Amino acid sequence: MAFEMCRVFCATPGDLEDERQAFYQVMGEFNEREAMPRGVLFVSVSIPPHMTNKLAYRNVVDENVRACKFFVQVLHDTWGPPERSFAREYSMAAQCAGRAVLFKAPNGRPIEPEVLALKQQSAGEEFGDLDDFKQRLRAQLSAWLATIPVE
Repeated sequence: MAFEMCRVFCATPGDLEDERQAFYQVMGEFNEREAMPRGVLFVSVSIPPHMTNKLAYRNVVDENVRACKFFVQVLHDTWGPPERSFAREYSMAAQCAGRAVLFKAPNGRPIEPEVLALKQQSAGEEFGDLDDFKQRLRAQLSAWLATIPVE
């Protein structure tokens, strides 16, 4: 069976590595249960685990974002250090068919003004723990899957 491939980029600052790993888990489960039976394969795209400086690979990261149909930005209280920030790529992702922001619930740490502004202006969802993140990501993937015509 031939699948329609839809690349999904997941951008996380360094302190959300658990969420980035959960993204891969959810994508695999979602493909098996929902996407593949409909002839669609969501392809997970992100940076390698524990990469501390993506600036040296900016062109590769940019190309990966441009090639994606969907983009998931996961944030907590900061965009992260400049070497791991995806603020620029989030803006680039406006060309994607779908763009979602998932915000980790505040834990008392001050939120960067830019992140707070994005949280207030976007339709992003807040999640509490890792299970809640997975549930919200699955819901977003289901919504995107529903936009892909069945052939």
